[in-house]
Formats: sequence, C-alpha cells, structure tokens
Amino acid sequence: MYAHHGPSARRLLVAALIPLAADAAAQRAWLRSFPIATDDLMYDFDNALPVFAHQESDEMDAAAVMGELRLIGDHFREMCGERPADPWTYEALATDPAWAAVRDLARAVLFVLTGDRTLPMPEIDVIPAVSDTAAPLPVDHSAP
Repeated sequence: MYAHHGPSARRLLVAALIPLAADAAAQRAWLRSFPIATDDLMYDFDNALPVFAHQESDEMDAAAVMGELRLIGDHFREMCGERPADPWTYEALATDPAWAAVRDLARAVLFVLTGDRTLPMPEIDVIPAVSDTAAPLPVDHSAP
C-alpha cells in the first residue's frame, strides 16, 4: 500500500516509519518474525532520513515534517546514550517512554505523508547466503 506514496526517497522513509508507528505488540511480533533486532528500526530510519531530506527538501509536506523527523532522531540518540534501562529489548518497546514518543511522532509524520497513521507492516525478503543452510539464530534481546 505504501509503495504508491511518491518518489523513492519518500517510499524509503515511509517504509522505515511504518514499523516505528506500529503499536508495541505489532513491533515485537514483526521483529521476532524475521528475527531482527529492535535497533534495526533505528538504522532503517537513520538510512532513510538523509535521502528523504535531500531529495524531498522542496516539497511542502516534507518541510512540514522535518521537525518531527529530527525529534525522532533525537530520541534515538538519547536511547543510544547511558541509561538505567536498556531501550533495545523487545520489552522496552512497550515500557520505554522514548519508544512511545517515537511511535507518536512516526504516526504524525505518516499522516502528513500518506494520510494514514498506521499502515500494514512492510514485507522483508530474507535472502540467505549460499553457504547458509541452517536457520538463522534467533535474536535474544532479553539476555544481559
């Protein structure tokens, strides 16, 4: 559905925002289904933002959301710093206030860019290495 929301830079950003805007239970289920780590949500956003900012800078709706996008980045930078609790666990998606703030901001940006606050989670095609015949090891974010 999100594939029809404008140029490739916009689609890249929308694809990164969709998982950020999802509720914590949907985020956990989606991440575990691959399995990928919670910080991959941040990396997807960090990769999409500069491309979007550069290619869409003249678009009115892009300018309108840059403040919110910068705030999402600020939350991620704060989450990478020293904190009493690890924000990168699956459980933190539901309990850490920074994740709640990121969700709210991502929903607001999605609404401006797509007209919807939540969209179906993106599909990820996992292509195993040729020599990889075993199933990938699960990611355990609850381990110390």
